[in-house]
Amino acid sequence: MKTQLANFKLIAYIAVAGLMICLLLIGQGFSPAVVNWGLSHKGNGTTPTPPTGSTEMLTQHNGIFVGDESKKEVFLTFDLGYEAGYTADVLDVLKTHNAKAIFFLCGNYLKETDLVKRMISEGHIIGNHTNHHKDLPTLSYAAMSADIAQFTELFNEKFPGNEIKHFRPGKGRFNEAVLKEANEQGLKTVMWSNAIMDWQKTPIDAVKSADKILGRIHPGCICLFHISNSGMSKMLEILIPQVIEKGYTIGDATQL
Repeated sequence: MKTQLANFKLIAYIAVAGLMICLLLIGQGFSPAVVNWGLSHKGNGTTPTPPTGSTEMLTQHNGIFVGDESKKEVFLTFDLGYEAGYTADVLDVLKTHNAKAIFFLCGNYLKETDLVKRMISEGHIIGNHTNHHKDLPTLSYAAMSADIAQFTELFNEKFPGNEIKHFRPGKGRFNEAVLKEANEQGLKTVMWSNAIMDWQKTPIDAVKSADKILGRIHPGCICLFHISNSGMSKMLEILIPQVIEKGYTIGDATQL
């Protein structure tokens, strides 16, 4: 009985806290709706359909999920919360093909000083993936703002002279308040229009993964990858030449 009562109190507390956050956001003029990023793919070189209302929200607050849809470009982006031991291999592949990417890093990754310096020196962009990779829409506005700002501050301390301009929320979850705050911190939110399930430690099938990405590419395509296993560099070795064979180029990430 005590356990049931404790569970009831916990549920009630969470509900009240959620209601208070929603009321606060509404009071500040924000939509409290949370977007869980996902895409409906049609193939045939067409842009996928994002969650209802998310495009308008992104556009209003300097965010994108696709590049210039009039150009046959494919952009490479990577989300990194920790180093699994395979990033150098990926950087080698990118260097071989003269491909520039955005690496969205979390605060924990900044301890990988040599790798981050290499990313910068080889012309890649470092993006803000928050300091702690928290579920931003569930935080108070102050905590959410701090988690974004702290990463930029830590980066500027360790790697002075390099400006952070891009942002991607952890878990692909955001609401209007998150987008507005990122924009006010001078960051452009960059979501994605193509991705695979590559975040597990088990190596991905390089051929099948490349085929899946190729079947979904479209003008302005922004690809999301992780570097959690040894299959990523092998997949990129297959993917990049085939993207070019299909008449696309690997876009300059700075143009996003």
